Amino acid sequence: MSAVELLDHQIEFCDTKALYPAIVGGLGSGKSRAGTMRLLLLMAENPGINTLYALPTYDLLRLRALPGFEDDLQAIGLGYQINKSEWSIYIPKLKGSIYLRSYDNPNRFIAFEVAHAVADEIDTLPKDKAEIVWRKISERTRQACNGPNTIGVVTTPDQGVTGFVYQKWAKQQQSGYEIIKARTTDNPFLPDGYVQQIRDNYDPVLADLYLNGEFVSLSHDK
Repeated sequence: MSAVELLDHQIEFCDTKALYPAIVGGLGSGKSRAGTMRLLLLMAENPGINTLYALPTYDLLRLRALPGFEDDLQAIGLGYQINKSEWSIYIPKLKGSIYLRSYDNPNRFIAFEVAHAVADEIDTLPKDKAEIVWRKISERTRQACNGPNTIGVVTTPDQGVTGFVYQKWAKQQQSGYEIIKARTTDNPFLPDGYVQQIRDNYDPVLADLYLNGEFVSLSHDK
């Protein structure tokens, strides 16, 4: 496959051996690119496996995930076949499929199994709904592969210290759970003025959340 230039935190996410790695980062920091590339590299290391990429809505799957995978597959020189009715991407050379699923219909997390998964923006969900989605993803991530099954997360910490990601990755500090931080300013490809635009739109506490991926208290009025 052709080489693809990645940012430091994207490389760390792709290379980590943690069972449950999470990029907790700012807006525009390149989290989703890390998620798509991680799955493609895992599939290249173990041809024949399937993977899962999940987002909050099917609109986001259509607008972000599908174009993201297409860009990455073209960049690394892999052919692919998109099945829009089944929300999947088959990669002939790797003999495996990427399944795309939405959090707004957890009941569609059925009738397939994968070796690895990535949950994108899971912290946009309230904690109780995120827990349901996490269980559904965990139930599907059971395909035999050349190592342990893994589930990665790429997200902004939208729920702050009351959210699922804070409770699971930061507060409990369980074995196998790893946090990789990514700031908006870590992405040199963003347009000039983007960071200042975020600062202008939010108070300092929320700007810290959306730019630096910090877990903050949201008990104050937005």
